[in-house]
Amino acid sequence: MRVNIYRDLKMHYKLFLQYLLLLAIPFTLFIIVNYRISSKDLETQARYSSRQVFEQSRSFMEFKLYVAKNFLTILASNEKIQDILHRSASYYYNSYGLWSFDVEGIRKQFYITKPSEDIIKTSLYTSQAVASTNETDDVMSTNRIASTAWYANLNKSSTTFEVFPSMILLNDLQKEKTPTFTIARSIFDNESFQNVIGVLSVDMPKSIFESILDRVAFTKESSVFLINQAGEILVHSSHANAGMLSFKSDILKGSTNDQFKEGVWGKRVFDNAEYLVGAQLVEDSDWYLVSLTPYKEILGSQKKAMKQMLAIAFLIAMFLLPLAFLAAASGTRRIRGLISQMKSVKQGDFDLQIQHEGKDEIGELSRNFKSMIAKVTQLLDEKYALGQEVKSMELKALQAQINPHFLYNTLDLIYWKAMRIQEQGIYDLVQSLSKFYKLSLSKGEDIVSLRNEVEHIAAYIDIQNARFKNGITLVIDIPEALYEHAMPKITLQPLVENSIIHGILETESETGTITISANAVHGKIVITVKDDGVGISQENLERIFNRDRTDPFHGYGANNINKRIKLLYGEEYGLTYRRNEGPGVTVIIELPW
Repeated sequence: MRVNIYRDLKMHYKLFLQYLLLLAIPFTLFIIVNYRISSKDLETQARYSSRQVFEQSRSFMEFKLYVAKNFLTILASNEKIQDILHRSASYYYNSYGLWSFDVEGIRKQFYITKPSEDIIKTSLYTSQAVASTNETDDVMSTNRIASTAWYANLNKSSTTFEVFPSMILLNDLQKEKTPTFTIARSIFDNESFQNVIGVLSVDMPKSIFESILDRVAFTKESSVFLINQAGEILVHSSHANAGMLSFKSDILKGSTNDQFKEGVWGKRVFDNAEYLVGAQLVEDSDWYLVSLTPYKEILGSQKKAMKQMLAIAFLIAMFLLPLAFLAAASGTRRIRGLISQMKSVKQGDFDLQIQHEGKDEIGELSRNFKSMIAKVTQLLDEKYALGQEVKSMELKALQAQINPHFLYNTLDLIYWKAMRIQEQGIYDLVQSLSKFYKLSLSKGEDIVSLRNEVEHIAAYIDIQNARFKNGITLVIDIPEALYEHAMPKITLQPLVENSIIHGILETESETGTITISANAVHGKIVITVKDDGVGISQENLERIFNRDRTDPFHGYGANNINKRIKLLYGEEYGLTYRRNEGPGVTVIIELPW
């Protein structure tokens, strides 16, 4: 029923509905495509900006760690501290002042070599006399840390530094502990490097790293975390939602440390919301810098632009709809005239004077109709001429088919006459030539067996030897199982001809050997044609497949074979030329198994 209603509408209403549809489709497609492209651009820009900030912040964090570790390394090799740690208990036994002087000396080294205010506390742990005699808040006995996990890790030979979260009191008046990161390293005896005589540690406030993570936060709702390999949150940005880190066990799996050094980025879904997730390894630590940015913030500006675009599209539609209705109404008159002309053409009247008023769609339709009539008339004339040409080509094709058979039959006649007069040379030559042309024809088939190609070459070599006094030796090294393998006709003969003309006959003796071998290699049949001729220069080798026929090394026959194989089997097959280690050239033909 609905189809009938539309069908019975007046023409200008139909055109109006069509114009309306034509307006709606491009606008809709434009908005959808624009939204998708803009979304991808915004995502790409967000990823790029995030990674730039990410990399800068990570480098800044690595620099902070490097400064602290370098400070510990300088202190560990400090001669003053080394001397104090080597003192015996008897040195302090009779004089407490000497112990105080040495502790103050250690503190002085801490102070004068301290590289930055980021280090809020430096501590030394040792079992040497300076700590066994008495202890302070910065020079202590190793008994205080003997049971800690980080101290056990530090004692491992493969570990130089240990980084771990901790809490410290900056002074006795402070009631609350300050969260810090502690970096520790062993003090090795300068006289015996294998001997550990103490441990140094520095404390840096976590607030330093929190401020770095706040810089990484790309948007207001971005969450940035510093986690270790165990998935524990070490520190996070000020506005981070720690509950969003449920992915932590997933993001640390499936990627290598080398990938984490470059940065691992992707889209993840948490609580039915999409996030841009990035993770990168902080070098010289087991820390990972991780950020989560909601896509709704990344695409927020795009949604705003989309609303503006829809508003503009609505205004344009309100302006264009009346114009579309007027255009539809004014176009019906010319459409009726055009329909009348089409009916005349349908009845066979091609001599029409078609009027194409205006340059609008109806005028374009009229012009196209006139052009179509001219084209149809031209095609009718061409069809007649083509029929005559097809008959002529069929006659030529028949003649081309007769000529080789006529030549073959004539050679057969010469062959029998040579037998009658006992001319063995003529007999052999005609027999080889007859076999050569018989194999060339191959009953009109384009694909023949490898055996057919080898026999074709053998006949060709016999003919050439009759010409060049048996100076060419043919060696065939092909497994029996490969002889029936199919390949394009007349593939090997042009290559053998090149080996003779450009290789063997260019030598002083004008003699040589052509070796043809075949093997099955990795799902391919590899056929090689090897000669011991004069060879070819590297420059000419690179021009083998040059299409310029004026070049003596253009390789037109080889190029033709190469193109034919690639067209039949694909780009991974074809010819390859290679210079031999000794004299001559080898052609490698690769065909599918």
